[in-house]
Amino acid sequence: MSLPAPPTLRLNLRTWLLGLSLLTTLPLLVFALSVVWEFKEFQQRALVEQLERHSDELAHAVAEKLHSTLGTLNALAESDAALAVDVPSLYAHAKRIVARDPDIRAITLVTQDRILFLTAAPLGRTGMPVNAADRVEAALRTQSPNVSGPFSSPVSPIQVVALTVPLAREGEATYALRGILAVESLNSLVAAERLPKGWIAGIADAEGTVVARSHDAARYVGHPASASFRQGILASGKPTAFLGSTLEGTPTMNLVRPVFGFDWYLGMAVPRTILNASMTEMLWHVAGLGLLWMGLSLVAAMAFSRYLLRQMKTVARAINQTSEAPLQPSTPLRVSELAALVGKFHATQRSEAAMRGDRDVAVIAREQVQDLYDHAPCGYHSLDQEGRVLRMNQTELRWLGLPLAQVQGRAYADFLTPTSQQIFQERFPQFMREGHVKDLEMELQNASGAAMPILVSATAIQDTQGNFVASRSTVFDHTEKKRVQAQLEHMARSDALTELSNRRDFYDKAEHEIARSHRSGQPFCVLMLDVDFFKKVNDHYGHAGGDDVLRQLARLLVAQLRVVDMPARFGGEEFAVLMPGTPLAEAAHAAERLRIALQATAVALRDGQEVYITASIGLAQWSADDTGIDATLKRADAALYRAKATGRNRVCVES
Repeated sequence: MSLPAPPTLRLNLRTWLLGLSLLTTLPLLVFALSVVWEFKEFQQRALVEQLERHSDELAHAVAEKLHSTLGTLNALAESDAALAVDVPSLYAHAKRIVARDPDIRAITLVTQDRILFLTAAPLGRTGMPVNAADRVEAALRTQSPNVSGPFSSPVSPIQVVALTVPLAREGEATYALRGILAVESLNSLVAAERLPKGWIAGIADAEGTVVARSHDAARYVGHPASASFRQGILASGKPTAFLGSTLEGTPTMNLVRPVFGFDWYLGMAVPRTILNASMTEMLWHVAGLGLLWMGLSLVAAMAFSRYLLRQMKTVARAINQTSEAPLQPSTPLRVSELAALVGKFHATQRSEAAMRGDRDVAVIAREQVQDLYDHAPCGYHSLDQEGRVLRMNQTELRWLGLPLAQVQGRAYADFLTPTSQQIFQERFPQFMREGHVKDLEMELQNASGAAMPILVSATAIQDTQGNFVASRSTVFDHTEKKRVQAQLEHMARSDALTELSNRRDFYDKAEHEIARSHRSGQPFCVLMLDVDFFKKVNDHYGHAGGDDVLRQLARLLVAQLRVVDMPARFGGEEFAVLMPGTPLAEAAHAAERLRIALQATAVALRDGQEVYITASIGLAQWSADDTGIDATLKRADAALYRAKATGRNRVCVES
């Protein structure tokens, strides 16, 4: 007897399998939605990077155009015609510039409220009031150039802007030159053809007035910018992307950055429809795939339910011994995809471990490089375009005796002695042009006021356009080298035995004294001294004893002579003394005192013995007829030999 089949078994089983298939679809849908969300975040980051890059490029292009015009006006402002306020010549120069430079539509010479000439009109036929007079007043008051917002040209129905350069003379500025640029040339910089499809760009002044625009420029130039643009102008800090809308009301992602060196701002906007287009497309794809997957899941669930029902019927027939065929074992399921995912997971783990290892190595290497930078035996620093400190290593900070916080952002010249500040101000612009400097000698001034000699070598870091970005400077402590140089200079100019000046130093000082005497008319004398019977001293006491005599004689000369007198050893036992500002009679009295002191002073030798010596002295006064110091020395030497010939131990003057 067969068992009756449960009447609701087929329906309940299918319903359960269909629900299970739907539940298994939900994680896939959540995963797909998370992928879409991550893709949206990635797209947004990529779009922000693209927005930053394009806005930076356009801001640089606008700045370059304005700086080019500013350079032309500065050159004209420094011309001889401008310095002399020669209006006809200045007008002729300006006409040539306008003819040569297509970016400049006209040049005007203005006072605070009147146009003196306009190159687009004949000379002397203007007399028109000044447009954007507030910018002229600001330029004359601050004596700094500026750029105006848009206004209508006084001679043609076009929108223009004016770049104003004051003519400063003796601390005052009464006149100014203005370069007139057509707004259409600025529109071409931000034209839609230069932007990705659908993007919008514009330029506004500090008051938020539209100067140029990529779309509908004729409609919006001269009118207030959108609230989003003005919000970006008022924001401080690094330019960042934010949500807003255009003047047409289109929701956008915006970025506003300043135009370097001017009170203008460049804004760029990307419609959010472009931002969301890829996400919408992906959502449609995900929805389609989800529906397809659900359909396949339902078909599979229905097929599997029929299979299970057949198996249950077979089991039921076997139980009731009504089976038409023996029960066959089911085929085991193999999930090869899961094994592949596990393998990829392990591979990813290994890759992440390797990346962490590489990152740790990079961090250690960076720390080692930073340590080498900070504790190098020489100083390192970087300066910006204004000569302000960007970076400085610990070695140079230790020389200054200051922490980095008190140095960063300040002018490097603040840490130099006054003389070195002047050298820095003269050489830094040259370095920015040439890109390098080698072994520049300057002096640091530390926190306590002490000076330290340094040698500076530097190279310039430039951007892709060749513009100066920063300096990369190496600083060496020059103290020891300067000390050695001073010591070598002293050795080259002094006598090793007596430490008096040598013949070379005597001649150099004599040349200076001759020049001074020529200027002032004051006389000076030369004293020649020779130790009497010095050979006997050497023969009796040896050369060591002779050296002792010469050393103590040198000390006696220094003690007996004035501070301004300059004794020198010419060689052997012969000495010469330069006596500035001294006539012959006074020099003779001084020489006699020296002779008496020498005769009365016992020279103590190193072996304890004492010896008395005398000296013969010859004197001569420099004469304006002398061709050089040799002529004076020759007369003093002749007087010396006369002193020796007449008995020694005496003073003789030139005859």
